[in-house]
Amino acid sequence: MSFREPKNEVLSRARTPEDKAKVRDAFIAAGRRLLAEGDPSRVSLRMIAAEAGYAPGAIYQYFADQRELFFHVRSRDMHAATEQLRRLIARTRDPARRVEKLFVGTADYWLAHMEDFLIIFPAPSTQDPKVAPGALPFGRSPVVQESLDLYYETVDGFFRTLPRAPMPSRLAADMLIAAVHGAIVFPCMTRTMEWSDTRAMVTRLVTTVVRQWKSAGQGR
Repeated sequence: MSFREPKNEVLSRARTPEDKAKVRDAFIAAGRRLLAEGDPSRVSLRMIAAEAGYAPGAIYQYFADQRELFFHVRSRDMHAATEQLRRLIARTRDPARRVEKLFVGTADYWLAHMEDFLIIFPAPSTQDPKVAPGALPFGRSPVVQESLDLYYETVDGFFRTLPRAPMPSRLAADMLIAAVHGAIVFPCMTRTMEWSDTRAMVTRLVTTVVRQWKSAGQGR
């Protein structure tokens, strides 16, 4: 890893909320670059400060530890994904089609942003530092709940149009979330194997499942 020389400007000049936000964003962006290169446990706050171009001690005015900064990096990427997916289905009126677009769109988004995906969903050997007592786990954070709610509400909206629900909507949404994300990550974990096109697998999976739910919900 190569690091930039510290900037000549001292951090104390960042006195306005706008300036402080820019410095904070610079640390988050630098942290994201370094975290994308390898094991997060080997990336220190001092390394991130140097990458951002600031003196090592400056970053501690913004983040208490590496876990906190990592949390913000993941939150920013997750929020960006959720907003993109929300816009994707915003003008789609047919409830079944909304479900299909959301889950196939999820695969499309993460396949185009695999670096973000692997930071948000790290492999077990590169998990972020152990959560401190009392700290909020990333999986229970508001930004993750925001993402889950988009999936839950979309599937539930579809089921509400059916004469009867083929299964609990929460279970149905969880099944598709796990299946789609598994289809994205599993080929990455087994690169020596030959896999069918991920998008093709996800598209066939989602459209088939939605069609079956619709048929079962209509008593066919």
